[in-house]
Amino acid sequence: MTRDSFGRARSGRSFRGFTLVELLVVIAIIGTLVGLLLPAVQSARESARRAACSNKLKQLGLAMHNFLSARQSFPSNRWSPNPGTSWNNWETLSAQYAILPFLEETSLYERINATLSASNSSGMYALIRSRVPAFGCPSDATSGSFWGPSNYAWCVGSGVYAIPNRTQATGFMHVEARGSNNTSGSPRTEPVASWPGFEPSDFTDGMSNTIMASEILQGNGTGSGAPALFPQNMVIGTTDAYSTIANRDFPSASDIANMGSATKAATTWHGQNGGQWGWHGAYASTFNAAAPPNWENPSGGNSSPGQMYDGTWGVFPPRSRHPGAVNAMLVDGATITLSDSIDPTTFQRLANRRDGQKVSVP
Repeated sequence: MTRDSFGRARSGRSFRGFTLVELLVVIAIIGTLVGLLLPAVQSARESARRAACSNKLKQLGLAMHNFLSARQSFPSNRWSPNPGTSWNNWETLSAQYAILPFLEETSLYERINATLSASNSSGMYALIRSRVPAFGCPSDATSGSFWGPSNYAWCVGSGVYAIPNRTQATGFMHVEARGSNNTSGSPRTEPVASWPGFEPSDFTDGMSNTIMASEILQGNGTGSGAPALFPQNMVIGTTDAYSTIANRDFPSASDIANMGSATKAATTWHGQNGGQWGWHGAYASTFNAAAPPNWENPSGGNSSPGQMYDGTWGVFPPRSRHPGAVNAMLVDGATITLSDSIDPTTFQRLANRRDGQKVSVP
């Protein structure tokens, strides 16, 4: 042992710091560990969001069954203003409005009801563009970016009908208003409720074999002529794609391919989808199973801007931000996960309440 100039004992060992190479190696190791850990953290967060989304679907299902208990039928997706009003003939509300009291949103429900006798529909629009947490999926990155988030939609069937009447609708819900359409601006004669929705006996394939609801995405908020944002926005102007479909309740693989080509070729886009939970249109509160979940082609319909609002044909599959799948709910209230790779025919049959083919959830 040696001593320093003050006579203090000093160890014979000397100490040195890290070399630059050693420091870089440590940083590289830490970076690798972070890189390995981050996907796991992101996956855990998405799993939590997907579980929260599934729970929201469950709550919507409970609200639907409470409505059924109170009214002896499920609601339709078309609720009109009171007689004597002069709203345009396409201005009607979705089933989301009808179940608000069963989602602890009685105050909002009553405020909407107060607009249904008003001289114009502006008050209704303001209310159905308000934020209701029950209708927004936590995984949708655009959630809350404009108007009222609308990430959950009702199944209208297996075919290419955008807004089907009671006869055309093969799924959980129809979109038919009571009485004839009035000329825009003329006083209405139909009552606030549309024709009743379907009853349990209408689900001849069984309520445990039929899809009630699933997910949709929100657009970027712009109207017709929106930018081409896929899958966020929808397309309009694909009329010819539907004229050659032999069975519009069950479009074939070639039909689906033709519709895909048509939607990809469309040049006009629509970005207000998913922003009005109380609207009856296919872009806001319904979907069909004409194509598989998270279809690789844009959703959309024919006419301009029609099929997102009140038209006839369209392909509007469920979409989500969950990787490789969408959450869905059966009419009996069970929540399920539907893979993007589900067989298209199986998906169509799950969306059809009356085709006589009781398929099991894959």
